Amino acid sequence: MKTAQFARYGDEGVIEIVDAPIPRPGPAEVLLRVTASSVNSVDIAHRAGAMGLVTGRTFPQGLGVDAVGRIESVGTDVSGFAPGERVWAIRAGAAGMKKPTGLAAEFAIVDARRMAHAPESLDDTAAAALVVSGYTALRALRDALRLQPGGRVVIRGASGGVGSAAVSIAATMGGRVVGLASERNVEVVRALGAHEVFDYASTSPSEVGPADAVFDTVGTQLPAWQRTLRRGGRMATVALASPAALASVALSAAQGSRRIRAFVGEPPAGQLAALTAFVEAHDIRPLVHETITLDDIARAHRVFEGRGLAGKVVLTV
Repeated sequence: MKTAQFARYGDEGVIEIVDAPIPRPGPAEVLLRVTASSVNSVDIAHRAGAMGLVTGRTFPQGLGVDAVGRIESVGTDVSGFAPGERVWAIRAGAAGMKKPTGLAAEFAIVDARRMAHAPESLDDTAAAALVVSGYTALRALRDALRLQPGGRVVIRGASGGVGSAAVSIAATMGGRVVGLASERNVEVVRALGAHEVFDYASTSPSEVGPADAVFDTVGTQLPAWQRTLRRGGRMATVALASPAALASVALSAAQGSRRIRAFVGEPPAGQLAALTAFVEAHDIRPLVHETITLDDIARAHRVFEGRGLAGKVVLTV
């Protein structure tokens, strides 16, 4: 089978498509015939070595943390899934990233607890664009921010993969959505359901005004955005790539309910099923920037890291 991997950390040029044996699932695992995957910020950090303290220096390491496809076979302890069923899945944890094959491959091993039946309302490309971004956004808005109908929620990075999903989901939840995006993507974000959209390059937090919730996917100026919160307001970030962001989250602990909450998008066992139900109940549609074949994954990484990204970069397998 074909799989994307790298033998050293670096830019997109280190990525190779290699032939590898089709893996066999363990007792609690599933072998998935992959039809689509996507590029996520964690893939970029992994490949570049930004996660080297946890992913180590044993190479090669496989790329891809999400996938959509059909079940090829199931382990002996797996229940609730059968060969031929269409599912979406997330690879969990740094331990999975150390392996030579990830989910950007023709076949992939996934933990059955990190998998759910994919929404029938989405084709494979759309599902791949939404699995990580949709779960992360839903968890942030529902669990971390506790968004209420009518609440004014500011979404930073509103045209990115996670941010664009958050705009649609927050609007569906009845939030008063305020998006921050590049000038070229202002109308794109408005079309997703945002009530107000600002150019992030020319708008300060004070100009955006008070908020009941702030969802950050950028990782900069966190204290300034925290100060826009109304009494009882809540803030969450999924962008912790810099020491400054980590320090801001740590120092915010003294702020009580207005502290900055931080989490990764990895779902607790069984929680992807909740995303499937939400997507089908509310007809959530993702924003797809471009679809690119697995063979051209290096270009997909380059597109992801470029300017003006609007939605997800999806890999077709």
